Amino acid sequence: MAVSTYTELKASIANWLNRSDLSDEIADDFIKLTEADFNAKLRIRQMEQIDTVTINAETVSVPTGFISVRSFYILSSSTKYPLEYITPHNMFEIRGGSRSGRPRSYTIEADNETEQFRFGPSPDVSYTGYLSYYKNIEALSSSNASNPILDKHPGIYLYGSLYHAANFLGGMDPAAMERCENNDKQDSYGGAPVVQRTDVQTDLSFYRNR
Repeated sequence: MAVSTYTELKASIANWLNRSDLSDEIADDFIKLTEADFNAKLRIRQMEQIDTVTINAETVSVPTGFISVRSFYILSSSTKYPLEYITPHNMFEIRGGSRSGRPRSYTIEADNETEQFRFGPSPDVSYTGYLSYYKNIEALSSSNASNPILDKHPGIYLYGSLYHAANFLGGMDPAAMERCENNDKQDSYGGAPVVQRTDVQTDLSFYRNR
């Protein structure tokens, strides 16, 4: 049977388990646990998001559904100023007390499980930041029948739900999730070879003149 919607996925779970008495609440739990696995393990293009961030204080809340940063920069007077990530420990070492100005670096902290960006130096005026980041997938529900993962990779949704439904089935097929991520990388970079680049310039004249 086709598995392209939330309703079809729940029906398929019940069919594979041979459980016609499987309640919607239990099936929902299996799906939610599978989506938690996706958010913890998958990093594919369909999870990428670009948002603007108003940087008008030393600390600013991360966007809803935030997982991790891909790139972050400030746009001021048509000029892009990349923000460099540093660890929370280093942030407090280099902040320079109460010094303020255009932020040059950021870190990520958590306060009572609420994540936030901390900028250094503290902004002297309001700046507009452009944040590219990985975001939690949009969870399936009665009001959201599908999402890009169910549309393109219904198998890992089904296998993951069955894993959480019955451990004896062997669990989520690790190769299925790996194939999903590898296929996405292949689509992103094609067949281009990996080239290592460095900003360090090496003077080879000594070796050439020997």
